[in-house]
Amino acid sequence: MKWCIPVLAYHQVDVEFELGVNSISPQTFESQMRFIAAQGYTAITPDSLIHFISSHSALPCNPILITFDDGYESFYNFAYPILKKYGLTATVFMIAAYIGRLNEWDVQRSLKRPKHLSESQIKSLVQNGIGFGSHGLHHRFLTHCSRVEANAELEESKYRLEHIIGRPVRSFAYPYGSVNAETLDLVKSAGYRIAFSLDPVRELSLEAMYRFPRMGIYRCDTFRSFQGKLGLLGRRRFKFECLKNRLINRFAYLNVLRYA
Repeated sequence: MKWCIPVLAYHQVDVEFELGVNSISPQTFESQMRFIAAQGYTAITPDSLIHFISSHSALPCNPILITFDDGYESFYNFAYPILKKYGLTATVFMIAAYIGRLNEWDVQRSLKRPKHLSESQIKSLVQNGIGFGSHGLHHRFLTHCSRVEANAELEESKYRLEHIIGRPVRSFAYPYGSVNAETLDLVKSAGYRIAFSLDPVRELSLEAMYRFPRMGIYRCDTFRSFQGKLGLLGRRRFKFECLKNRLINRFAYLNVLRYA
């Protein structure tokens, strides 16, 4: 079974300037969500995708997955109100050890470190239809962790999030998009039903359920780039946007030097 479902990956939607490409303005995000709504997309979560697949039921018309990595407080302040305005949902992949804390796991890219969502904010978002998955415990490169360390990242993050949201956490997003055969098997063993990478392709399949491809949305993207990433400007433009995403994500791999 194959589909062409856009799976978008965001990081920050914020008014604060940040070095790098991961943070976009609320105005840019709103123009993108307005376009998605106008095009008739139906936003779904990984949990609903799992349900559709396991029950062999038809997907809704024009499905799209909107995801956010890291779980910043800016999602609550800026992104969620815009999503709600346009009748869209999203899924936040949370770094479980940093709930309610400042981002001290990454290189500082602005005058002040951004804060992550608090427990009360997470609970409020869940009550309003926002999905949550795990992004690990400390945002570590699982491919550079020992088996014991990787298991702790996967299992402890799942346990902490489930304790907060009161429901199973079945989806995982690989930190930095870094995945190999061993980490994929560990994710399965930890009880996740679907996992997401940052290696975009056009066609999605059941065989890719544990390295489900996503398309990153970055500050350098124009509105035409965004349309291309949705696959609306033809196969050639889509392939170009995929290549651009892979190159941008490779720069993130430099973070592995911090753990060397």
